[in-house]
Amino acid sequence: MVLLKRRHVQVDADRRRNTRIEFHIPVVILGIDAEAQIVDFSLEGFHIELTSDLELAVGQQIYLALRLPTERDPVRIKAKIVYIDHKGIGCCFTDIAPPLLEKLERCFNVFTSTLPIE
Repeated sequence: MVLLKRRHVQVDADRRRNTRIEFHIPVVILGIDAEAQIVDFSLEGFHIELTSDLELAVGQQIYLALRLPTERDPVRIKAKIVYIDHKGIGCCFTDIAPPLLEKLERCFNVFTSTLPIE
């Protein structure tokens, strides 16, 4: 289930090259038995909240499985953990093939276009 309430997430401008939006969708971290949910999204990566403490490390490669709301079929994304905080992990996409990048861009553009006017 995707929550339709959207807003831009404010972050330190010098740390981000791309806009980040609030985006709530379940995600499976392959090989890890824990509930996880994406809570924000940019064209570089996701912030994922986890329901339990896991043995993860900065620099670790992970594979994510999810269904983007703009796509019919699930996607698998290779990512690298770039930070870990008390809420979860931040990861950046790695080795994204052009067809997958197009799907991510399409989804991001649809949800960026639905942001409320403030």
